[in-house]
Amino acid sequence: MMMLELLRLAEETDQERRMELQSTRLGARRLRARQRAERRTEDALMELAWSRLC
Repeated sequence: MMMLELLRLAEETDQERRMELQSTRLGARRLRARQRAERRTEDALMELAWSRLC
C-alpha cells in the first residue's frame, strides 16, 4: 500500500511541475507577443513622425 501511495504522489508532483512549466511558457509567449506589438506601434509612430517632417 505504501508503494502505491508513493507512486501516486510522485505522479501528482510530475503533473504539477509540467503544468507550472507550461504556464511559464505561455507567460513568456504572451510577453514576447506584447513586446512585438509595442515595437510595431513604436515603429509606426516613428515612421509617421518622419513622414510629417519631410
